[in-house]
Amino acid sequence: MTISRTWGTATFTTYGDELKVKDLTADGYSVHAKIQRYQKVNIDAWSWVDHRTGCYDTTTTSHTTDGYSVCDYDLIENDPVRVCIVRSKDGVRYGDWVCSAQTQA
Repeated sequence: MTISRTWGTATFTTYGDELKVKDLTADGYSVHAKIQRYQKVNIDAWSWVDHRTGCYDTTTTSHTTDGYSVCDYDLIENDPVRVCIVRSKDGVRYGDWVCSAQTQA
């Protein structure tokens, strides 16, 4: 599953539960991506909840030769998930989170 904007892209691969994020513009902003799970938040309500802290194009666990940064997630098979991205600078979010459609982990 991929979500892209002119300024960045994030791709979640279910095999290996990897989230790859890439900044597509050299404008001083970084791209922040995260996985959200659709889960029960109380007795009768469900909501999208951040699975864990996000994945930044500048601070991640590994990098690929084509400019992607990679973060590993540990998800349960068939969990309903989506990918979200936003731009940020100096720790401040720039704009709203943009999220993909739902898929299964």
